[in-house]
Amino acid sequence: MSSTVTVRGASNSQTLEVIAGSALVRPYGPYQRAIALGNAFSWSSLTYNYTAKDTILGVENNSSALDLYIQTIHITGQATSQWVVHTASGVTMAGGNAVVGVNLNRNSGLVAAATAFDNESGNGGADSYTTRLAVGRILASGLITIDVDGGIVLPNDHMIGVDLTTVGTAANVTIIGYFQTKST
Repeated sequence: MSSTVTVRGASNSQTLEVIAGSALVRPYGPYQRAIALGNAFSWSSLTYNYTAKDTILGVENNSSALDLYIQTIHITGQATSQWVVHTASGVTMAGGNAVVGVNLNRNSGLVAAATAFDNESGNGGADSYTTRLAVGRILASGLITIDVDGGIVLPNDHMIGVDLTTVGTAANVTIIGYFQTKST
């Protein structure tokens, strides 16, 4: 019979697990806590035929009590293109298809307090990119993963979007993030 003992530090920032006589130490940060609490979500666009400067996926925080921390962004496209990660606030989210956040804790019934659309068209500032967060290039049929580790924080009524700047026939974007108490 195997037994597991888990000990968390006072700050909950790391864990020590003893499993069958072996010790495993690992971080237990805000992302891992959010998953355990059912507050971490993934939003993924459908594959679609896009035009230049399309916002492939846009996600807006609708919670007045919690900030949305972006963990990772995955971008893929059929054509070589520039990608732009940008933000906006006070926009009316609209687009092709509503995208429902999938809870990363499959035991949780919590629903994301967010509005998301693929082929998002409600952020008028995307064409000027005055609020660019990151810019890069992707090769045809390539995949880019941007790991920001909670470094992008969206308060209520703020959105994040990912655009591809050239025309292509197939693109996908996945944004993974978690909700936690508002930062001060």
